[in-house]
Amino acid sequence: MSKEVQMTFRVEPELRSEFADAALLENRPAAQVLRELMRAYVNQSRERVSGPVNAAISATEKRRREAAVNFARASIGLEDFTPSEAAETGARQFIRGDIQLADFVQVKVNAR
Repeated sequence: MSKEVQMTFRVEPELRSEFADAALLENRPAAQVLRELMRAYVNQSRERVSGPVNAAISATEKRRREAAVNFARASIGLEDFTPSEAAETGARQFIRGDIQLADFVQVKVNAR
């Protein structure tokens, strides 16, 4: 893959120094490490949004999903709303990994 784009961003001098030292300890160019981190982040993001349905999810991912759903429940509770049974069913499916976030939050328009 050709490298035709350059990225520039600001980072604390201490972090940059520690990062460069860590990459040097592994005999790897810092740019290579950054590219790998970026690829991993992109793949993680894609998986969270549109990963395969019914794929086994890790315990960490399950806890993350449960925390997000509980936060949403608390938020709507503060507005004096109660989630419907269908919404609760969707929440349980999302937490288990049976559906992805895009399916869980999809707005359904009723035909008139």
